[in-house]
Amino acid sequence: MSAKDTPDPGPTAEKTTLPMWMDEIGPCGAASGFLHADPHHPMLFVKRRRPILLVTFDNLSNVNDRDPARLPWAYKFARDNQLSHLGVYAHLGNWYRDAHLIQKMQDMARDGFFEGYERCIFSGSSMGAFAALVFGQLAPNAHVMAFNPQSTLNEALVPWEERYLTGRRQDWTLPLGDAVEAVGRLERAFVFYDPYFEPDQKHVDRLMAGKGAAESLTLMKCWYSSHKSAVFLRKIGALKPLMTEAILGDLTSHQFYNLYRDRRRLRWYRGSLSHYFEERGRKDMVDRTKIAFRRAQRKMAQTTIDRSL
Repeated sequence: MSAKDTPDPGPTAEKTTLPMWMDEIGPCGAASGFLHADPHHPMLFVKRRRPILLVTFDNLSNVNDRDPARLPWAYKFARDNQLSHLGVYAHLGNWYRDAHLIQKMQDMARDGFFEGYERCIFSGSSMGAFAALVFGQLAPNAHVMAFNPQSTLNEALVPWEERYLTGRRQDWTLPLGDAVEAVGRLERAFVFYDPYFEPDQKHVDRLMAGKGAAESLTLMKCWYSSHKSAVFLRKIGALKPLMTEAILGDLTSHQFYNLYRDRRRLRWYRGSLSHYFEERGRKDMVDRTKIAFRRAQRKMAQTTIDRSL
């Protein structure tokens, strides 16, 4: 058959990238679970081998991502560790102030969805961290990992909060609107934040004033990470070990601060520390910070060379 006799295959079909979860709960998948469709807050659940449930909430930075292959926060971590995972997506920056979502989560709790696990962990960052705290109270003996959480955006309770205009305009009369009321109902909550970032410190102060907070809250101070503690921890290689220990083990403050020592090799840390001293007119400390950072960089470089010999 000549080339001109070859049938025209027609327009080249665009290659579609299937979501990773299709391998688990798609028509040919080996796991059980579900995708709950919703225009604002879809949910993806995958049941896996370990008797531990991780519940995660997307952050504000994810809301404009319309990629069909988009994964919920921490999906790969949960899959790699064989954790059952309920991932709640966000297509709006509404701080999860959605009556349908709130009712859905309450119904799931009433029906025992969060029961039967050795441990149930809720997690998220910023907007997602707020959700992790308030929805965490729906599960029995829940643990929470909250990175830079807001306690609420209810202007009647936090009139000093000037960020997140869209979030502040939501209906804060809906149930589960203040994390301060939730902390005492949690088994344990790790709160990661920068004590030098004033807006976040104010929210932590509110959380610590909650009933039962002294027993349930463990504060992890991520100095000079601003409002991006989760990103900061990931860049120094600490996020995954911290989540692993908190979810599968018993994370301690000693373990956290030992891992956080690696901040000294990050230029971001040096810049934030220098900025802190510059704002206070401490030129001597700015110079000392730069010298100490260069010295630490040389020492780490030498250590790397020694290990390769």
